[in-house]
Amino acid sequence: MSQHVPPEAMLGTLGLAGLIIGLGQLLASQDKLTPRIITGRALSSAGLGASAASVLTIYPELPLAAVCGIACLAASLGTSFLERVTQRLLGIS
Repeated sequence: MSQHVPPEAMLGTLGLAGLIIGLGQLLASQDKLTPRIITGRALSSAGLGASAASVLTIYPELPLAAVCGIACLAASLGTSFLERVTQRLLGIS
């Protein structure tokens, strides 16, 4: 990365971005909100957001703003979309 950002701060930022997007999607949905659903969505979205840092292994000079964009995209698409893409790439139906 061109600017020096401590890894902890970067993961926290990416996780927070994912968390906010996941909760925003949940609040915009018609789903019945329970503590279990809210916690599950928050954890999975935050994890997806933080996992966007893995793109730095391929593109180490990628700016933090671009990595945040990838984190937001991953959180927006959600786990089911990423499962389908992975299954398609691995040839699993």
